Amino acid sequence: IGYSGLGDLFVFLYFGLVATVTIPYIYIASSTNASRFAENQMTVMEVMCHELFIKSLVAAIPVGLLGTGIIAVNNLRDRATDVRVGKNTLAVRFGEAFTRMEYMTLILGSYLMLVPLSSILTIQEDDARNIWIFLPICSLPTALTQLKAMGFGGKDGAALNEHVGGTAKVQLLFCVLLVVALRPGL
Repeated sequence: IGYSGLGDLFVFLYFGLVATVTIPYIYIASSTNASRFAENQMTVMEVMCHELFIKSLVAAIPVGLLGTGIIAVNNLRDRATDVRVGKNTLAVRFGEAFTRMEYMTLILGSYLMLVPLSSILTIQEDDARNIWIFLPICSLPTALTQLKAMGFGGKDGAALNEHVGGTAKVQLLFCVLLVVALRPGL
C-alpha cells in the first residue's frame, strides 16, 4: 500500500470508517431484527440505511481524518527516503506543499465535521444536547501545536518525529472527548 500511494486512503477507510462503524453494524444486524438478518431477509443495505449506522458513519469521518493526519506527518518526514526506495506516497507524488496542505485540511476538517455532527447526532431532542458535540474543540490547542509544526515553513525531516506522536495524541484526545459528547444522559 505504501508503494502505491494509497496509504492515506487506506488509513481513512480502515482506521476511520471501518473501525468506527463495525460495532454499530454488528449491533444493528444482531438486535431486534436479528432473525430477519439471520434468515437473509434483512439485507446489508437495510443495515447500512439504519439511522444508527448512518450517524456512526458521519461520526467516523473526523476519526478517519485525524488518523490520516498521522500518516501525512509520517510521509512528509520520510519523503526523502521514500523516493530512494521507490515508495510513491502522496508526499512523494505531490510534494511537500501538497502534504502540508493535506495535513492542515485533515486536522481542521475533523473539527469542522463537528458542525454537521451537531445537527444529526442528537440522541435526545433537546437543543442543549447539540452543544455537547463541540466538546472535542477542547483538543484544539494540542492540534494547533501540530498544525504550526506542519504548516508552511514548518519543521521537516527528523524534526517531525515528535509530531507523528503529537498528531496521534490529538486524535486520542479528540476521540475521547467525542465519546464523552455522544454519551447519553449528559
